[in-house]
Amino acid sequence: MANVYSWTEDEDEISPDAITVGIRSDTRMLTIAGLEFVQKEAVLYWPDWAGRGEPLKAAILGPMPVAEALQRADQLCAQHAFKCVVLWLQHR
Repeated sequence: MANVYSWTEDEDEISPDAITVGIRSDTRMLTIAGLEFVQKEAVLYWPDWAGRGEPLKAAILGPMPVAEALQRADQLCAQHAFKCVVLWLQHR
């Protein structure tokens, strides 16, 4: 079953109780330049958090493939009791 995520295009929007998965791609620029598409990359970010167990320090992981980032975000969300996973999209 597919997960449903909240999303934003505002790179300054950081949720204090969520893991953010930033998905970026140069697809738009590559298409304009007549070049081939490349794999999208993702970066995970979370703020300082004390949801379950030991406090978790803010961190950034990546870049990594999008599917891997989403899987990791879901695991961390469940493990540390974050409220949700939010996607930041460079381009909708």
